[in-house]
Amino acid sequence: MTDLSTSILSGSPIASLGTIVLLLSFVLAAYAATMGMVGAHQRKDAFVVSSMNALWGFGALMVLASALLIYAFVSHDFSIRYVAHYSDTTMPLWYKLTSYWGGLDGSMLFWVFVLAIFSCVAVYANRWRHRDIIGYVIAVIMVIQLFFLAVLIYSKNPFTTFLTQAPVD
Repeated sequence: MTDLSTSILSGSPIASLGTIVLLLSFVLAAYAATMGMVGAHQRKDAFVVSSMNALWGFGALMVLASALLIYAFVSHDFSIRYVAHYSDTTMPLWYKLTSYWGGLDGSMLFWVFVLAIFSCVAVYANRWRHRDIIGYVIAVIMVIQLFFLAVLIYSKNPFTTFLTQAPVD
């Protein structure tokens, strides 16, 4: 059984929802990259606008994924391996919040989140000025995001659960 299937089929709704959000964001990133490239190449403004909207939707999904992981830390959802490995019930709240990027899995999610937020800001600020190349910009950004998401989903999913009983603390 793979990490992906253990997190989707787990008993933890946070782990299931987090993995589904990562999968949806992967699809949305692929869509944004494709529409950005095609729109810029064929000079179809509707495709470029669609890729911009997909980029902003991707940013929202990354905010949701990050919020779910932070909520898992705060709510002591030890059925998620990453939460069980990097926190315990005696930690102060500040340390639980910073545990989000304490290991490789969460750190990669954090960097995808940061890149998504900066991408949204950059595209929003330049949406009218550089209209001829904004589709290419979105395509390049989203291809980079696709790489990191592929690693996150298939190898370092922070929402992976235990196959057996979760630890108490």
